[in-house]
Parts: sequence; C-alpha cells; structure tokens
Amino acid sequence: MRIFLLIFSLMASGVFADADFNAANKLYESGKYTESAAAYNTIIGDGNQSAEVYYNLGNSYFKEKKLGLAILSYEKALKISPRDADIKYNLDFARSFIKETAVADAASKIINSIYYYLTINELSVLLSLVFIMLMGLIIYRIFRKNELSYWLTFSFSILFGILFVFSSLRILENENTKTAIVISASVEAKAAPIETNPASFTIPEGKKLYIINTRQDWVEVLLKAENIKGWIKKDTISEI
Repeated sequence: MRIFLLIFSLMASGVFADADFNAANKLYESGKYTESAAAYNTIIGDGNQSAEVYYNLGNSYFKEKKLGLAILSYEKALKISPRDADIKYNLDFARSFIKETAVADAASKIINSIYYYLTINELSVLLSLVFIMLMGLIIYRIFRKNELSYWLTFSFSILFGILFVFSSLRILENENTKTAIVISASVEAKAAPIETNPASFTIPEGKKLYIINTRQDWVEVLLKAENIKGWIKKDTISEI
C-alpha cells in the first residue's frame, strides 16, 4: 500500500507540474509576460527545474526587456541541456543586445582565443589520443632504437606534458570558478571593495562574469574576454 501511495503521489506531482507549466505557457501566449515569468519561477521554486522551464522563463524576461535575467535563464537552461539548438540560438540572440564593456588589448585576445579554443571534453579526447600515440612510440622504440624514434618519442612526451598541464588547469578552473550574470541595468566596477572608490569601468546588463573573490557585500569579478578585474556589489549579479 505504501509503495502504491508513493507511486500515486509521484504521478500526481508530475500531473500538477505539467498543469502549472501549461498554465504558464498560456499566460506567455496571451502576452502576459510578467505573470508568466512569475508562474515559471513558482514551478522552479517547487523543485520542478528543467531546461524547458528555464528556456520559457528566459523568453518571458526577454519580452519584458529584462536582458540580464533573460540571459541568466538561458544560461541555466543550457547548463541542463547543453546541445539544445533553440536555447543556444536565443542565448546568442540575447547576447547580441549587450553593450560593449571595454576593448581588450590584442595580446589578451590572442591568449584567450588559444586558451579557450578547445572545450574540456575536446582537450580530454586530444590528451587521450596523444597518450595512445606516445605509448605506441615507446613500444616502437623498444624494438627500433634509431634517431627518428627517439625524436618522435621525445616530441610526443613534451606534447603530452603540455596538454596534461593545460587540461588540468582548465578542469581546476571549471570546478573552482563560479559564473554569474549582471542583472542590474549597469554596474560600476571598482579597483577595491570601497564605496567611495572611483569606478574603473562599467559592466553592462547581461554580461557573463567569473567570481574570483568575495568580501562581505562585494565580489571580485573577472571579465575573461576583456581580461579585466574589478569589485562590484553582490546584489547586482546572479550566479548561474
């Protein structure tokens, strides 16, 4: 009987979640974007989080011209369903409305483009392939001790070492770094977490940031593409 009641309760919760989701969708289709956003947030608050709910929440916020919250919702949807083409398209479209923050120098752009060119998964695959080739070369060298086998083994050993360090840094960065979206209209970043300090630069709404330090009501953030850091108020951002 208890098992039956548990199954029934799970089925009932699913039915209610679908009903709430459909009701929120109808509000959106009726042009009631504020109400639909509130309805989707209620669904999320009840623990029924899914890529579809976050995606539709992002659409509601975008219609309300709340760019930061829209991008935040799309980012959360993409985190759940990273290969969804619709989520990617809407996220990219919303990002196109973000104003420029600062112009990074050419050297920083080149370094960042190289450092983040491959995803962590792609780096792992490449590292595995290089490791297999290195093992093959070591076995080959056991039987053929010539100059070519020496230099090939040496070169692939160096390549494997570089890729291993590179991959480790990316994995550590991914695990230890928190990301957030600016949800205020614009944020003034300061060189230190002091209210009276002059602003170093302004960060526009919707910008993705990397949180690297926290101090009371302040957070130190990094704008990776621009390679600049600054302190901003914690309530101006929301973590992904």
